[in-house]
Amino acid sequence: MKRTNEIVVGAVIVLGIALLIFGTLWLQGVGFGREEVVTQARFREVGQLLHGNAVKLRGVPIGRVEDIYLESGGEWVIVAMKIESDVVLPVDPVVLLAPESMFGDWQAEIFPRSRYPLYDYSESTDPQVIPGYALPDISRLTAVADQIAGNLAVLTERVEIAFTEETALNVRRAIENIQEVSEQLTGLVDKQQRTMDQVAANLETTTRTLGEAAETVRRAFAQVEAAISHGELAAIIDDVQRTTAQLDSLSNVMTAASQDFRSTVQRADSTFRIVHSIATAVRSGEGTAGRLLQDTTLYSELRQTNALVRALVEDFQKNPRKYINLSIF
Repeated sequence: MKRTNEIVVGAVIVLGIALLIFGTLWLQGVGFGREEVVTQARFREVGQLLHGNAVKLRGVPIGRVEDIYLESGGEWVIVAMKIESDVVLPVDPVVLLAPESMFGDWQAEIFPRSRYPLYDYSESTDPQVIPGYALPDISRLTAVADQIAGNLAVLTERVEIAFTEETALNVRRAIENIQEVSEQLTGLVDKQQRTMDQVAANLETTTRTLGEAAETVRRAFAQVEAAISHGELAAIIDDVQRTTAQLDSLSNVMTAASQDFRSTVQRADSTFRIVHSIATAVRSGEGTAGRLLQDTTLYSELRQTNALVRALVEDFQKNPRKYINLSIF
């Protein structure tokens, strides 16, 4: 009986150890009877990722993180992931590392690059290594938020320093100036609109006038065509030819008259030269006429003679019998 109890206790212990080992392997994602392949991804940093963390595709676990090590040179981190061999990865895949829960567990999730194209993925020269990017965890986001809050506080302080009452008044005046300029622009636009309306009306009037002119020209062409068809244009051309011949004869007459006028002008020019020479001689006192014009004594004697003649006429009018003596038989 005692020996039987020992066997039962030993069997329970062995079964418990086996269940513990099986549970551990199951929690680590070890697939029993399933083929797995190892895929590598490259990162600048991996955050809190650990060996055994889940690897997911579209939220479905497909494997576990097998190994994490630094690449040669220490600038990049390589994460080896053991995933199921029958899983088909998306075209142009990338791996994102992010917290899986609020308790600090991380995961590696595979996406197509088109899902998140703006991240700075760590590219590798080896086409078999998938590019990766690690999202910041809560602690890092909190630190960034603190930094942003500090920057906002500094910015608020600077805004308070810059935005004084005088600044507010300046802003108000600027807004009023903008409103005034807007009203002026509105008036200018209205004025331009009226001007454009007037121009449009003028263009319409001009178009109508051009249409009437075109109609007049059309009628004139019709009349010309009618005149050509009835022979009136030929008669007009004959009249023009006769008129041209008469103008030619008149031109010949005018040419002859011009020649006669030219000879007359030449004679008149010679006469004017003679008169000019006579006037020059008279002005210089040459000849009888010149001496008459230059001698003032003759002028005085002529005045005296004129005075005597006037006195004689007046005396004759008063005493005619003194000069006329008639005797009648």
